[in-house]
Amino acid sequence: MKNQFILWLLLLFGFGCNTLRPGTTGDNSPESRQKTESPDKSAQPRFLTGISTTDETPKEPEKQISSHSGSGHSTYSRAASEIESRERFNSLQFKYAILTNSPIELLTNQKLLDFMDQWYGVPYHYGGRDKDGIDCSAFAALLMTSVYQVNGLPRISKDQYMISRRVRKVDLREGDLVFFHTLGKGHSVTHVGVYLYNNRFIHASISGVQISNLGEGYYASHFVGAGRVIHNTETD
Repeated sequence: MKNQFILWLLLLFGFGCNTLRPGTTGDNSPESRQKTESPDKSAQPRFLTGISTTDETPKEPEKQISSHSGSGHSTYSRAASEIESRERFNSLQFKYAILTNSPIELLTNQKLLDFMDQWYGVPYHYGGRDKDGIDCSAFAALLMTSVYQVNGLPRISKDQYMISRRVRKVDLREGDLVFFHTLGKGHSVTHVGVYLYNNRFIHASISGVQISNLGEGYYASHFVGAGRVIHNTETD
């Protein structure tokens, strides 16, 4: 009888511990972890078969190429434009468009481009007439003869100013002469250049033959006026 009572107590306390055991504790055996980490397959979500999660609709290459969104189209357009420009314009047009900051379409006078490229950078020499050294009035006279067939232009810049027809600065065009004083206001003309485009002119300065901006710095403050010696009934 005593043994049966002890057995009954053991069974009672054994079931009681399992019933009252906190949920946070449990069997740490590998079999228990495997059961916890691998839940019942019946609880896993089921997927419908025969349905793809990727878009299998064929793309249209034409629409991708012709798309106007993003930088791809602009890059393509710039590349096409550059190729077209290379076919239409030569290297001197590109060079002097950059030097004058002008639209390349304005640089259509090939004789002028060739002349400028032959003389660009030639050193200045007062009284000079060749590529060993040349002064401003000799350079202007030589350019006008070689490019525009204007012969007999006076040798001195002051005289060139006197025989040319006055032109307003806003009406300047390629081949017009631009005059400056270098001895202070009130003095006569002492320097001359030939107008190109976009407010730029070419001349023989003390730094050599170069292109300068008519509207900036020294030349803006020393500008006297402009004159025209090219007689063209279509544009006068």
